[in-house]
Amino acid sequence: MKIVVCLKEVVDSTADLALGKVSDALFQKGLIYQVNPADRQAMAEALAVKTQGQSVEITVVSVGPRQVEEYLREALAMGADSAWRIWDADFINLDSLSKARLLAAAISLIGPDLVLTGVRSLDNASGQVGPALAALLNLPCVCQTTGFQVESDQKNVTVTRNAGRGIRERLLCSLPAVLTVEASLKDAPYPSMEKLVASQSAVIRQVDPVDLGIAPVQLKNRVYSIKGPVFPRPRVKKVVAPDSSLPAFYRIPALLQGGIAKRRGRLLQGSQQEMIDQMFDLLVQEKILKIAPGRQEKAE
Repeated sequence: MKIVVCLKEVVDSTADLALGKVSDALFQKGLIYQVNPADRQAMAEALAVKTQGQSVEITVVSVGPRQVEEYLREALAMGADSAWRIWDADFINLDSLSKARLLAAAISLIGPDLVLTGVRSLDNASGQVGPALAALLNLPCVCQTTGFQVESDQKNVTVTRNAGRGIRERLLCSLPAVLTVEASLKDAPYPSMEKLVASQSAVIRQVDPVDLGIAPVQLKNRVYSIKGPVFPRPRVKKVVAPDSSLPAFYRIPALLQGGIAKRRGRLLQGSQQEMIDQMFDLLVQEKILKIAPGRQEKAE
């Protein structure tokens, strides 16, 4: 059985950093980095499958400069069998779709039975790479995975996922498949010093878009780009002034509670396409998405 784990290097969120906008891209020079916690959790889950006695070959793949080899070598010391690094000098501020294209091309060459990624990264937190990767590979995808068990026939996997509001779902998914793993308190095993030393001489395969059969123009057509941090503002709500004849200790709580609305949750049910339609309608109703003029007729 072959398992591919996608690792990403992110900024260490525990570091004391200043905040400021210097350009339309995230400023990353001189920052402290670490492996994305959700990706590290995916690595821990892959190693757990390997320690169950099954014949498992783990390959770690990452898109990044030479410094990401430090994390790839750490993964090799933990128990991974091989490592791939995808990079080119022209890679500047790749979006999620471009990264998914690069990863999908490399993974298709490896031919795994299971692909594990983190559910989202600490920096952009878009959560789009995993589902986009599954779409490009034409594989089923289960998101928000909190645990899984590969069946003895190695043709199916039983997945436990977080459905929100404290609800957990158990699904039976056919292999090959893509799972996006949530970060948890369980961590990957710490490698021994002997394995860390041995990993320094391990060969990491480096590939570029040409090796993967991807034209550079495909990576320049960005679906979206980061325009800078925007802090959300609460929506203005009208508050009815309490009766002035009431004592102050009655009027003050009434003023504080008058503009607070209770959060309402909604669980989507139905087939995959029905839930997609429900989610789209909900985002439009909440004014998170706006339909451009002239597109309403096409959408209907």
